[in-house]
Amino acid sequence: MTSDAEGSARLKRWIGRAALGDQAAFQQLYQATARCLLGIVLRLLRDPAWAEEVLQEVYVAVWRSAPAYAVERSQPMTWLMAIARNKALDALRSTSAERAALVQPAAFDEDGETALPEAVDESPSPLLQLLEGAQAARVKGCMQGLEAAQRQAIALAFYDGLTHAELASHLRQPLGTVKAWIRRGLERLKKCMDVGLEETAR
Repeated sequence: MTSDAEGSARLKRWIGRAALGDQAAFQQLYQATARCLLGIVLRLLRDPAWAEEVLQEVYVAVWRSAPAYAVERSQPMTWLMAIARNKALDALRSTSAERAALVQPAAFDEDGETALPEAVDESPSPLLQLLEGAQAARVKGCMQGLEAAQRQAIALAFYDGLTHAELASHLRQPLGTVKAWIRRGLERLKKCMDVGLEETAR
């Protein structure tokens, strides 16, 4: 049986690899967390079809935000659940008027909890649309644009889940230096990704 610590470590690795453009890791992250995140979205939206739509938006946000995920600030499921909740609330705010007449009452189980679908549709088509080669190439290209020290520190943090202190020991550098590498590297990575997204949207 997998412990909470092992499960959390696995999620961290998948998020880290997704941040570097690893589509297989992102698929594993999706399969491991989709049912839980769908439950959060469904409890807010009370409409299974709408919840499925918003769930895809959740994973688009996860893919784009993965490079900025900070291991030391929050547990992976806490981070993922916050994204799911925010996307659901955004959907409610932006389309409440349009969907007021379409939202159906939620189904409840014997314990009074919102009933979830028996299984989450794990068809890869929405993810494959999201993870087109251009997106993965953009992440890799942005990583290559970082200074070597920044790239190494970020890769170690994401792939191996090392904390700042562990990175400092591993790289034999002062803690402040390692923190600066990661902070500046993530800032540059975010700017590079944002520019790429703007160009795609044009």
